[in-house]
Amino acid sequence: MQKTKLILSTISAATLLTLAACGGGGGDAPAAQQPGNTPPPAPVITVQGSAPAVSADPLAVVFVPHTETSTRPVLQSISHAAFPASLQKATAEGAYTKLGIDANSLFGLNTGKVVDVSGNGDYAIGRWTDGSSDLGQVSVNQGDHFAVGKPVKLVPDLTVGAPDIKLNCTAVASTSPTATSGNFAPGKLNAATAVLDLTFAALEKFTLDVAIGGDAHATATVVGSILNGVFISNGVLHHVQTLGTSQTQPYLAIGYTMPTPSSGDVSGVVILKCQ
Repeated sequence: MQKTKLILSTISAATLLTLAACGGGGGDAPAAQQPGNTPPPAPVITVQGSAPAVSADPLAVVFVPHTETSTRPVLQSISHAAFPASLQKATAEGAYTKLGIDANSLFGLNTGKVVDVSGNGDYAIGRWTDGSSDLGQVSVNQGDHFAVGKPVKLVPDLTVGAPDIKLNCTAVASTSPTATSGNFAPGKLNAATAVLDLTFAALEKFTLDVAIGGDAHATATVVGSILNGVFISNGVLHHVQTLGTSQTQPYLAIGYTMPTPSSGDVSGVVILKCQ
């Protein structure tokens, strides 16, 4: 029995010596290392371009999602003149990243880029790309195109004998046209024109000429269209809004998805000045 106690005492002593050597058995733990200064995370949304803030309430909105086709609008195929300003969110550069007619229908860009941003205070345009929105993934070759502006309502002159006043409209800003398929790099708008019948408050005609993929001059012409809405005419799905502060020299915002000979359906937004 004494031998057993001696062995246990020897083990206990050895254990204490081992704990002491390892720093165990109590005492203060070494201070934890302080982390170094880490850089802030990169922004999840980057912006290319800039636009002054559009100060109006409500706002007119045109939105052309990459999910629409020239023959089929979707829920977010938008042309509307009564979007509450408080719900529309833009970055410091004037790039809109969240849109919606009410709190239950808001949608936005979560990660990616807003490119082709430009404007003058009466309007701001841009394109969501290379990221993820509430509409799904959008590749670097695709785009969700928007125009946001000050709505102006044109009132027809129904006076008997009133002169038929027509305005010629020329493009002043646009987003890069993108193929719905995402199989081609973004293209460019070669030209866009329109004729606005001011007397009857109607869009008499507009033409588009885009370059993308193997199509150097893919063209579309729409004759006779109602202002302010989303329509399909002459094989083109188009979104129309009148913008600005002048009823006699308004801006015309046209979103479009048009067929092309070899690049499939192509979408974009163009702003035209009418005078």
